[in-house]
Amino acid sequence: MLHTKARERIAGWIRLAKKMNHALTRNNHYVPVWYQKGFLTSNESQLYYLDKAAHESGQSDGRDNQPGGRLRPPVSKLPPKKCFCTLDLYTTQSGSALNDDIERYLFGKLDGSGSNAVRAFVSGDPVGMHEGFQDFFEYLDAQKLRTPKGLDWIRTCYPSLTQVDLMHEMQALRLMHCTMWTEGVREIVSAEQSDVKFIVSDHPVAIYNRAVQPTSEAGTSSIDPPVDLVGSQTVFALDANTCLILSHLEYANNPQTADLTRRRTNARYRGGGLVRTDAFIRKRKLNRGEVIKINQLLKTGSRRYVAAGKREWLYPEKDSSGTWADIAEVLLPRDELWQFGGEIYAKFDDGHVHYQDAFGRQSGAHKYLAKKLPSGKVGVNDPCGCGSGRKFKHCCKDLPASDRPAWDIFGIRERNLLLCRAVTDILGLDSGKTWDDVRRELSDEQIVNIHEAFGSLWPTDTNLPDLLPRPSTNLFRAVYLGTIDPRTIAPVATGWLAYFDQIVVAHPFVNPVGMRPEFSPTHSPSQYKEQTLKNVLALLMLEPFIDAGYVHLVPTPMDFDIEFSKIVMKMARTRTANWKPDKASTDQFMELAREDLMRTLSRLPDDRLRKLVKSAIPDASDEAIEALISATRSQYSGDPLTLLQPLLAGENGGQLKIVKGYGLEAALYLAALTGSEIYTDVHSHWDHLHEHTSAARSDNAAPDWKPIADAFSSLTLPIDLDLQASFTARQTGKFNDMREAIRRIGNLARDESNAVDKEKLARVVLGAAEKNTNQWQGSNLAHAAKGRVDISVPQSGFERNEITRLLITFGSRQPIRPPQMALFIRTTY
Repeated sequence: MLHTKARERIAGWIRLAKKMNHALTRNNHYVPVWYQKGFLTSNESQLYYLDKAAHESGQSDGRDNQPGGRLRPPVSKLPPKKCFCTLDLYTTQSGSALNDDIERYLFGKLDGSGSNAVRAFVSGDPVGMHEGFQDFFEYLDAQKLRTPKGLDWIRTCYPSLTQVDLMHEMQALRLMHCTMWTEGVREIVSAEQSDVKFIVSDHPVAIYNRAVQPTSEAGTSSIDPPVDLVGSQTVFALDANTCLILSHLEYANNPQTADLTRRRTNARYRGGGLVRTDAFIRKRKLNRGEVIKINQLLKTGSRRYVAAGKREWLYPEKDSSGTWADIAEVLLPRDELWQFGGEIYAKFDDGHVHYQDAFGRQSGAHKYLAKKLPSGKVGVNDPCGCGSGRKFKHCCKDLPASDRPAWDIFGIRERNLLLCRAVTDILGLDSGKTWDDVRRELSDEQIVNIHEAFGSLWPTDTNLPDLLPRPSTNLFRAVYLGTIDPRTIAPVATGWLAYFDQIVVAHPFVNPVGMRPEFSPTHSPSQYKEQTLKNVLALLMLEPFIDAGYVHLVPTPMDFDIEFSKIVMKMARTRTANWKPDKASTDQFMELAREDLMRTLSRLPDDRLRKLVKSAIPDASDEAIEALISATRSQYSGDPLTLLQPLLAGENGGQLKIVKGYGLEAALYLAALTGSEIYTDVHSHWDHLHEHTSAARSDNAAPDWKPIADAFSSLTLPIDLDLQASFTARQTGKFNDMREAIRRIGNLARDESNAVDKEKLARVVLGAAEKNTNQWQGSNLAHAAKGRVDISVPQSGFERNEITRLLITFGSRQPIRPPQMALFIRTTY
């Protein structure tokens, strides 16, 4: 007899061999067989299967349904296992090896849990519905994206996707609708009393909006309206007799007066919340005509195929004489709306109380941040309603109302100006206090008040894309990929406004919302004294530029959106897994950190400072030590970034040093939404920008841009380090020739369909630079540094699938181009 371990080893080999040689599941059902069986009539095992794209000859090429299939007529009678399937829809390939993990493991698991949940929803079992509530909506979301039509939609959102990329993005997006669905009104209607039953399509999750007429692609597939529109309703037939209808609360409560094409309140494709799992309306029994109208919707929403228990049910359009808008009456929930809406308070064991309103908002910020819309018609020379500070004709005039930044809530510029006013009031700067007074008197209470003000302006339910400035061909806007500090504002930000129309920089303040108490500036303020002094100074230095609309001080979404933060942190960890910062990049930060350390040490009591000097210079005499201490005190007494307060001993004296700036992911996200390019002075950022985007592809070089790149590389640009002087110069229109040249280059990078002679444009750049130098030499701008610029314009820009996914789920419904140009700046002085 074989030894026991030997037998186990052989058995393991056999199992491994079976696993390696298992038959691949290549005939992928995008509508599960178990789900199709719910639409069979009694005593039947086959469905009537219609191909909408039937050939004029009366024959349909049904061969894409299964391997080796034959031509079939437009309507066939088939078992469910031969319906709604196609070859290698989910199969991926590496070399010659095929992989069916998506079908086996992802959809195998989802269909297992989803089938149980669907059965519970059909039967109305309250326990089963509660236990399967999350499984059901996960299945529903996956079902919407896993079909050929769903996959087609994903492809339209990305510049290009391989099959592996497509499968990855489908998995990453598959929970995007769950939050809004579960927050809506949920109704289950019955066809039991109708002789016509519900049909099933190749895209079972249909979206209806009364105000959005179905448009067709290639004559067969209608384009679904976005789920987040107020009037969009989601319709999903659970089986032949049962159908789920999901409606947004605003529409259900006011179907006649609601703006159906506006985004619903607090629309979002990510995030969580609390909902009642027992809240369902389940009273309506539909008649024949009502079922036919829903079938008309289901068929219209299909891509190519529909199936039914009876042949005549496949043609609802023959029995329906109404219009598209008439379907709305059937889908509208009528009774028991009291189950939905209202506010939720939930207290947890740690004492924390969770609050949310009917739309999932967890703060009351929408009330105090709201502003009145302009009364009457806005004149072209009136201030724009978005709060940008620009004239209407130069801002939102040419944008459709649905594409404008929000007009009914304070915008980014307005929030920053509110913060400036709050800070000056809290610190007494508007009542005679000087900056030295602030350095001397900055208190814990003031730190708490400042950060509470900041947190109230940027609550957790902030919808940042609604506030951001929109892309414009009339200006050149750039996102700074780096950190902002009072010492670097002029050389990396304001000094470059002679050449850029607008810049987007990261907000220096931390948001206390969601922070652990021991690290929060509102619970542990003393450790934020030095950082707050520095942040306030940076804010006040930028205030005139913010007011003029030149600088957009924008918090990273990670400051207030937990879901965004989780996703982006995971992306960043993956990107930097094997990365080590280069010395050139770390030297920039280390010098600033060394200066901050010296400021902190200068606040030590004399006795502790003596010990520190003695430990560093053991041979120093007492006289030398006293002289060094005196010189240190004198040096930092006039430093605006040094507190004029002694450093407390123990933990209370510890200071948190926080460096705020955009990471690569946040910068690319904001640049895409605002139509900006990227600029940086940090080598590691520049390297990652080219290594972790589409710019890394070897076929992505743009050699025809060489004349312009060479022109920029040859220039030395004056950079004014005096904030007041550079602001005045910008206000009076100086150096506009160079801004105009860079504006033209930015527009060309974003739209190369315009045939432009790049060598001629390079000469324009050189000519503008010469005028710029002459203007500079004839002005009183004496505080000049030298600026150099390298530009990079890859053929497909700086695109990443992960950023496109962020834009889909945390951004805009419309496809957005990634930044097309990057600039590396060097400022020497």
